[in-house]
Formats: sequence, structure tokens, C-alpha cells
Amino acid sequence: MIWIAIVGSALATYLIRSIPFAVTIRGRLPEAASRYLDALPVAIIAALVGPAVVAPAGALTHGAEPLATVLVIATVAWRRSLLPGVIVGVLAVALFRLF
Repeated sequence: MIWIAIVGSALATYLIRSIPFAVTIRGRLPEAASRYLDALPVAIIAALVGPAVVAPAGALTHGAEPLATVLVIATVAWRRSLLPGVIVGVLAVALFRLF
């Protein structure tokens, strides 16, 4: 019984992950879908970082997160890439929490 669950989960994961490859191999995506996929990483990062920066009451949190947020926004605006922003954010929070 457990093997059925494992194989079923593996099959579902494989199918979900292979759909983007199957769609893009046959042709170009529509412009609207392409713009949506280009904006998706920024939206995901914002959704993950937002709750850590803004408290449920709407006030900024105290500590390293607001300062790191400013550095991340500046880095992403300057480099036009999310990877340097993530690296700067992780390093900034780690260093700010030390001091």
C-alpha cells in the first residue's frame, strides 16, 4: 500500500514539473503568459518576505528585517536580478543580527 502512495506521488510530481517543458517545446507562449511567468519570481519573493517585514498590525517590525529589506530593494533595482538581492538579504540579516 505504501508503494502505491510513493509511486503515485512521484508520478504526480513528475507530471506537474514536466508540463512547462511540454508547453514551451511545441511553440512560443502567448505574450500575456510570458509576462506573467516573468513577474512570478518577484511576486513569490515579495509574498515570502512581506510578512517578515510588516507585522499583522501593519507596523514595521523591529530588528534586522527592515534594514535588510532596504538593501535588497536597492540591490535588485541596481542589478536587475533577484539572485544578488537574495544573497544580500541573507547576508544583511545575518550580519545585522550579530550586532
